[in-house]
Amino acid sequence: MKSSVKLFTNFEYKKSFLPGVSRQVLFNDAQLQVYRIENYLRNIVIPVPPYRTSFNFLLFVTKGAIVQQLEVSSYKLEANSVLLIKQGSITATLEISPDATGFFIVYENEIINRLSLNNNLLNFFFATPFVTLPAKAVKWLAHLSVLLEEELSLVNGSMEICVPLFRALLNKILLHESPRPVALNRSLDISLRFREKVQRHHLREKTVEYYARQLNISENYLNKCVKEATGKPPKQWINEISILHSQILLQDPARDIAGIAFELNYQSASYFTRLFKQVTGLSPSAYRKKIKVS
Repeated sequence: MKSSVKLFTNFEYKKSFLPGVSRQVLFNDAQLQVYRIENYLRNIVIPVPPYRTSFNFLLFVTKGAIVQQLEVSSYKLEANSVLLIKQGSITATLEISPDATGFFIVYENEIINRLSLNNNLLNFFFATPFVTLPAKAVKWLAHLSVLLEEELSLVNGSMEICVPLFRALLNKILLHESPRPVALNRSLDISLRFREKVQRHHLREKTVEYYARQLNISENYLNKCVKEATGKPPKQWINEISILHSQILLQDPARDIAGIAFELNYQSASYFTRLFKQVTGLSPSAYRKKIKVS
């Protein structure tokens, strides 16, 4: 069953959500791109249904605020905060303040491959999306982002210079991430692989047993690792990701609730309604009324 969440390339993202960008920005297909939030995102189309991107991006806010959905959570980025959004994640910009400034950094997977990430940076890169930074680090990172922006804007700009600059930026952010015990590395790895599989298969498969088999581990071990790494058991992740998809479908008024329950492979519309309310605090019909008003 095909996912209902639209996947946007970098070009499609700009064309769909950023009507004011220049042709130069619109057709920029570099593997690493840096834009000022105040010039790039200020007029982003809001609201829109959540979507996926075929590229990774980093939001670095230096002033004002942005509210960004990432999977089942919403993050309020105020001055001095960073959010990393991995390719394929469900996301959407929910709010942006008129005075928001900072940097929007796009990077394709090819850039990740060139970074030669160590285990700490790799885990941070994929498992820790949100970081709040001290003022000194913000000043340093803003300066580095400007250098990266300037190098990328040159006709003969060099990726041999840009990639190490980007790696330095990530390492600086990593210094201010909350430290984790080394023992969590295995749990993080399993948790990440579990969530990736849930994103691909949750429309059809909703049991913890299925994902444990896919990862060649026991259900008990999968429960232990995911709970240790994320604070939530795997069944909760499966339910939340599935209900997030249902919220996207509910934004289409032509779809009835029973049909959505069937499409998402729930045993009945009443079971889907109970689970939806358990996860969101609202019934599907109440959620529909809420988004219609907003």
